[in-house]
Amino acid sequence: MTTPFSGSNTENWYVVETTAGETPASPVWTKLRNTGGIPALTKDTLISNELNGSREITSVRTGGKQVSGEFPVELSQSSQDELIANAMTSQWVSGVTGAALDITVDEAAKTFTRAAGDFVSDGVVVGDLVYFADLTGNNAKPFIATTVTSTVITGAGITVTLTDETVSTDYATADKIGTGSLCKSISIMTWFKGKCGTADKYLITRGLEFTGFSYEIAVNAQVTGSFPFIARSQEVIASPPAGSTYNADSTTIPYSGVDGKILVENAVQALFTSATITNDNAASAQFELGSDSTSFIERGNATNTISVSAFMADTVLLERFINETETGFTSILSGVDGAMSFSLPNAFITAATPEIGGATSITQTVEATGTGNSNESSIIVQRLTY
Repeated sequence: MTTPFSGSNTENWYVVETTAGETPASPVWTKLRNTGGIPALTKDTLISNELNGSREITSVRTGGKQVSGEFPVELSQSSQDELIANAMTSQWVSGVTGAALDITVDEAAKTFTRAAGDFVSDGVVVGDLVYFADLTGNNAKPFIATTVTSTVITGAGITVTLTDETVSTDYATADKIGTGSLCKSISIMTWFKGKCGTADKYLITRGLEFTGFSYEIAVNAQVTGSFPFIARSQEVIASPPAGSTYNADSTTIPYSGVDGKILVENAVQALFTSATITNDNAASAQFELGSDSTSFIERGNATNTISVSAFMADTVLLERFINETETGFTSILSGVDGAMSFSLPNAFITAATPEIGGATSITQTVEATGTGNSNESSIIVQRLTY
């Protein structure tokens, strides 16, 4: 007797396509780390309304095929880099590095001063995620640069306790990515692994584009997220494509709420309990006459938003909402294997709602939407691997 496939034994693997809708020859597959989801093929149902002297339907046909769905994930260092790039139709830009710098840390001022050389000439700018690898203790934790001069980087949003020291160290700023207009697509192979007499089966989905993403950072929880997608085609195959090879599995540890904090205008904010960052590209499948498959995936404007919940200890965000003050938001994660940040540098608060539920602490929910232009992305994602 055969047994059904199970989620625990099912794997999704992806490979970047050179031509949209075509799996590369001899593909090198990378496992997609996810907690659920599967590409699902749907078809529009076309039901005849012809009158035939009875109340029976005379014919049923199916129309255009569309493959869609979403992959829920736990955010972990480097695991979703290609997915983020696909969703943003962009590519990562490498950060800057420096070697053997004599750095003096001032605990009180939260400054990192170099004895020689020039941070500005190196390319360091405000908002960069910075890491001094060879400093000690908390001094070696990544932080957001809030001011940058030729010799001094300040991290006003640092909340850990620093230590005065002078050390020779390498340094790096994070790789960055913003909204782009590149053609990005992948193939996904879903591998149903059989057991107890059930044979393995394979489902291949081509021309898949992630249409956005969302991440939620919350107290006492893993950092979770979701990648919705649309694809061009799908079929069952008897075995993996010829020449398939497989990259080693990623083993980086997922981020959790204790790794995160929120900066508003580059200043750390206390008593935040959750934040959700969403990228939505208003994508849709488009069809043409004579074909029952998706012809291409159309994208609209990128809408990048953040929603935060917090205990209300002041009226700063409420006043910024009332006065329509442009506000920068950054969510920074500093984990075991690296650091990431999601920034809306120029955002407008669209809601700031205090909530009283009784005699306990007043809470507030704040929502904001980022703005950008051809020279500045409305969202900037950064990654830094230790």
